[in-house]
Amino acid sequence: MNKDLLHEFLKNRSTSEDKSLYDEKHRKIIENVDLFGDISKLRNWDLQNDMGLKYKIGLFPKFFLGMYNLSIVSPIIKLINKRINHYFEFSSLLDDIEIIKKIDGQKFLNENPQDQTPGAFKYPKVNGYSVSTRWLRYIYFLSQIYNYTLLSNSSTWIDVGSYYGGLQGLVKKYFPDIKIIMVDFEHQLARSYVYLKTLFPESNHILPNQARNIKNFNDVQSDTIIYVDQKDFHLVSNNKVDLFTNFFSLGEMKKNTFESYLNSSTYKNSKYVYMANRFSSSPYFDKTYDDNINIFNYRDNRKILHFDVLPINHYQISNRELFKRSFFRNNSSPYFELILKQNDEV
Repeated sequence: MNKDLLHEFLKNRSTSEDKSLYDEKHRKIIENVDLFGDISKLRNWDLQNDMGLKYKIGLFPKFFLGMYNLSIVSPIIKLINKRINHYFEFSSLLDDIEIIKKIDGQKFLNENPQDQTPGAFKYPKVNGYSVSTRWLRYIYFLSQIYNYTLLSNSSTWIDVGSYYGGLQGLVKKYFPDIKIIMVDFEHQLARSYVYLKTLFPESNHILPNQARNIKNFNDVQSDTIIYVDQKDFHLVSNNKVDLFTNFFSLGEMKKNTFESYLNSSTYKNSKYVYMANRFSSSPYFDKTYDDNINIFNYRDNRKILHFDVLPINHYQISNRELFKRSFFRNNSSPYFELILKQNDEV
């Protein structure tokens, strides 16, 4: 990865970050590593990473994973797998690949091996595909954007909470002239700029200090990526966009921050909304995030094009602590997937 790009971002950052705006999760993440001191951590920090397979899966575990229908050995197999988290990871990746195929996304799987993207780790392949848990998530979202025709090559797309720009890189490959606005914390925008500038060096990249001067997205040329610091969102919150997206992070925010996005003109006037978030961000029995944002907080009068349980990564099991006891468990809340369209566009 090009460290000069990181320095360029630093010279064009917005004002200093107000860390009091961070939820507990993101405070822990940024305290864990110095991105500006170690660019090798661009995509993979200890507390936030691509979630790839750590070891190759040989014939023996594949054999065990396929024997659940045999009643005699089933209890033994289940007992073994509950003690080996890696088998769960592998099984979840297999499920996600099949889910993507089910929505006609195999083309995107074939054309976008994750190990050929900037800063990627070379994880062991899964059934011949170079993927990770996060990469499969991005391939799924790309497939849905394509299936529901949420973007065209002349569209303006704003995404809140973009991480390192992996989804943006995929989408821009198929819609090269779109305008992309990314809203996130400064350290995440820095990752995104290095990643996307490496992929698209000829595109127009507008960094946070320059983004503060943009009043109307219509004044920006096509093939532009705008990096907006989350504390500057109010400066661009009166625009109209074709697509407003958020994946996972709205449900992780503090309530007042959450409401500032959903009450904005940019959100309310967007032609389409595509999001995936937890049904309950902080269930009473397993409080995960600071505020209890739930499905009812996302009420909207727009036409529902799609609503269901988010299938991608749905079958993940991890070893985590609850009630002072560590064991293999699913997430405390599943995620919903929601696609909305303005009624006047029907």
